[in-house]
Amino acid sequence: MDNITHSLVGALTAEMAVAFLKIKKPEWVVSRRTRVVFLLSALLGSNICDLDFIISLLLKPTRLQYLLHHRGHTHTLITAPFQAGLIFLGFWCFGKFKKIYWDKVEITGIVLLSFLGVVLHLLFDSLNQYGVHPFWPFYNGWFYADMLFIVEPWVWVTLLPLLFFSSGNRFFRAFIFSIFIAGLALIWFSGFIPWGLAAVITTWSGFIFILFMYFGNHTRIAICISALFLICLVFGLESRWLKNEIKTRFEKEEVGVEVKDVILSPFPSNPLCWHLVTVETLPTRLNYKLRRGIVALFSNLYTPEQCLHLISAKEVVTKTNSNVVWTTEMKLSRQELQKLYKKSCYVAAQLKFVRAPFWYQKDGKLYFADLR
Repeated sequence: MDNITHSLVGALTAEMAVAFLKIKKPEWVVSRRTRVVFLLSALLGSNICDLDFIISLLLKPTRLQYLLHHRGHTHTLITAPFQAGLIFLGFWCFGKFKKIYWDKVEITGIVLLSFLGVVLHLLFDSLNQYGVHPFWPFYNGWFYADMLFIVEPWVWVTLLPLLFFSSGNRFFRAFIFSIFIAGLALIWFSGFIPWGLAAVITTWSGFIFILFMYFGNHTRIAICISALFLICLVFGLESRWLKNEIKTRFEKEEVGVEVKDVILSPFPSNPLCWHLVTVETLPTRLNYKLRRGIVALFSNLYTPEQCLHLISAKEVVTKTNSNVVWTTEMKLSRQELQKLYKKSCYVAAQLKFVRAPFWYQKDGKLYFADLR
């Protein structure tokens, strides 16, 4: 997921921690400093995993090195305590420098929220088509939920109002509101979302803002958690249904074909339109087929051609039925792939991450890529 989404989820956990303290000790007033410490700990924990991105840029990597390092070691559970420890060390050094004494509650908050931030980062990164391998080195398999786009404005407009109302700093509020407006602008002008759906999301965001004016922070937190769960539930159920439907139908339509993988990614904030990539083995088992296209959830409401028009004016290559259109199709040799795997360490390394591998020769060079 994008770092704004990670930060918003982290901020939600910080607000939950403050709410927990107030419930546990109603007479205790949570100081502004403690709130800030909790928020910073959660924000740092929610984003520290992506330090691999910054480090890889500083090392000026090749595209393959960047691919292998991003979502690499920092995106594993075994390194989570070390990353949380690094954040705690930063607070400790800052406290020593500024002669600040962190009390027991603040120290506990720093440690727990930093660690929880890392874990939630891994969880939310697993929700898209690129996934994570959190159990390395014990298990190097990748987990892909294929249910959310990397940038999800639904999450932005749902969680940003919580930060807006929980803060008493007008400059911070102005900053939060500017991100909120940017999220709405992305919804209206990105081109991925039909205007009717954009109007629904805008109405929802306005409703959340108005609703939060009349409720306390505990109720706001409960609403945000429920809404976030509902967003994931809707997209998750759609993804699961589409995967099963596509696999079953394609294997029935072509005798001997086995669908090995169905890769899905919804359009941003648009549950009606999905990017689709399939990996299929052919009857001879000597070759496999890759196809990329667009699938419409309810084709009678919004056709796949209309979905395709939102992102591209490409000519449709083939049309399977009323709810799928294909823009790319290729057949490749499994034996050739095995040869490349044994011959090239670069291909072998890339296959740890790639889900839909293809390659081609150009100017005497081998280009190996992922159809995603």
